[in-house]
Amino acid sequence: MGSRCTRTCQSCGMPMDSEDDFGTEADGALSDDYCTHCYQNGAFTEPDITIDGMAKVCGAIMSQLYAIPQKKAEEFSREQLSCLKRWAGREVAVCGSCGMPLLRDEDAGTEADGSPSAEYCTYCYRDGAFTEPDLTGEQAVMKYAPMMASNLGIPPLEAEEMVRRYLSTLPRWRE
Repeated sequence: MGSRCTRTCQSCGMPMDSEDDFGTEADGALSDDYCTHCYQNGAFTEPDITIDGMAKVCGAIMSQLYAIPQKKAEEFSREQLSCLKRWAGREVAVCGSCGMPLLRDEDAGTEADGSPSAEYCTYCYRDGAFTEPDLTGEQAVMKYAPMMASNLGIPPLEAEEMVRRYLSTLPRWRE
């Protein structure tokens, strides 16, 4: 796959790990932004779907994969979708450590010179360094999974798997 790394579909939020996951442009090239389920031959496969319709589709998948109650899965999906290029009108940067959307200037961490970080949030990165420099990927899973389990009403092991999968798409935790 060359230099292409895991990306998140900017329509449905699916992690795209292999070439088979990426949609295609009109010229047959792989899309940089969209998965094969959402985008083929330079066009959306469901051009008229709304964000609420996509949240229902994604929520059903998440509910099945992680035992999330359907209503909570749809609400969570809609929240996540609202930060994606197709729905936000732009690609919203996310923290490369925890995944928090960097929607506002104050969400960004700071570099050593005090300038805003383009890659990390204020909770994970300040003054040019991680706030928890020794945190491992597995420790991050164990830190974030209880919050996810509580917010989504899912079993802890399901939350751990969900968080582990998501963190694996972020630069700090890629292997």
